[in-house]
This record gives sequence, C-alpha cells and structure tokens, in this order.
Amino acid sequence: MAAETHVVIVDDDLISLEVMKAMLSHFPDTQISTAQSGQAALDLILNERPDLVLLDHELPDFNGVELYCKVHDALGDKTPITAMISGHDPSEYSAECKAAGINTLLQKPLAPSDLTELMRVASTRE
Repeated sequence: MAAETHVVIVDDDLISLEVMKAMLSHFPDTQISTAQSGQAALDLILNERPDLVLLDHELPDFNGVELYCKVHDALGDKTPITAMISGHDPSEYSAECKAAGINTLLQKPLAPSDLTELMRVASTRE
C-alpha cells in the first residue's frame, strides 16, 4: 500500500481553497489540510509536517514568502516541498520566491498537469 501524501493548502480565498481540494481529491492516498491565514498555516505545517504545501502568495496576515521563510527557519532540511500560487503574474514575485528557496511558481487557476507533477514529486520524497 502506498504511503499517504499529506498536502496543506494555504489560501484565504474559499473558492480557491475548494477548487484545489477538489483537484487533489482525484489523487488516491492524499490527506488534505487547509489554512486561511499565515499564522494558522505556520502552526499546521509545524505540527503536521506535510509533504507538500500549496501556498497562496497573498494572505491576510503576512505573505506566502514570509510564511515559507518562517517554516524554513523552523524545519530547515525538513521543509516541505512548497509551490507558490497567485492570481498575479509570477514575474512580479519570482525573484523574492527564488531568493527564499521556493522554486515552483504557479498561476491561478491551477492546471491539473501542474498539480500532477507536484504530487508525483511529493509522493516520492523521502
């Protein structure tokens, strides 16, 4: 039996959250947790140690890059694979993401192929 892949979706927009949950429901053995603010996400990620984080760039309390940096400061090498997701053009924030160590930038609405590749990488990560 395959191990479960745990995904945390962080987005303050309920519709985006539900769309991503629905897309992830097509992947077997996937556990999904959600958070709608940076602080809630930080607590969730540090407590649950997911395999993958789908992270909205704009959150009500701090932005996705700040959240990623807080997670990375706490977890170091154990930081989950993180994809930054935004409705804006990724070129607006790609330098900031790359400097922080976030290498996957996706634009809303997410393409199923983007999610498939992320899930493949997350599920094979040791």
